[in-house]
Amino acid sequence: MNKKIFIIVLFIINFFYYTAVSADQTDQRLDTLFLNIKDSPNELVSSVHIARIWKIWGETNEAYSQSLYNLGDKLLKQKQYEQSLVVFSKLILDKPNFAEGWNKRATLYFLMGNFNKSILDINKTLTLEPRHFGALDGLGQIQFKLNNFQGSIEAYEELLQIIPHSSNAKKMLKLMNAQFI
Repeated sequence: MNKKIFIIVLFIINFFYYTAVSADQTDQRLDTLFLNIKDSPNELVSSVHIARIWKIWGETNEAYSQSLYNLGDKLLKQKQYEQSLVVFSKLILDKPNFAEGWNKRATLYFLMGNFNKSILDINKTLTLEPRHFGALDGLGQIQFKLNNFQGSIEAYEELLQIIPHSSNAKKMLKLMNAQFI
């Protein structure tokens, strides 16, 4: 290997080693991704950044916590809600500052029809990660189901501040505003 290539490889290794960041809602890459969403020309482009954010949010950087998260998510997808609830509750006890653990449990409570508990977990998610567009969408859906159209409007307006091209948020706002006519 010639000297130039060696220096370049060494630089790349050092760059990734020294700029390594923790995943979850504290990951330093998120700021850039959220800026990229705002600067995206359309929903398709922003969806690429959104997918990256979801991936980062789902990383715990701890093997045991990650295995709990993965198991809870698998059970959720299999609609084994009670078992998934136990797993995500354990994850939250072990890792209380992991926003996506709270968000997943909020999702479970929503699917189980327990909107009050879901809102509590959404609020915790948003305390840990105020830009959590998934939690805001869930909050908007719950407020809509509870006929709290103003609360739903506020959630979707906040979501649009984060994801300006969200067709779902725009559709829900249009639906909500129609309720006031």
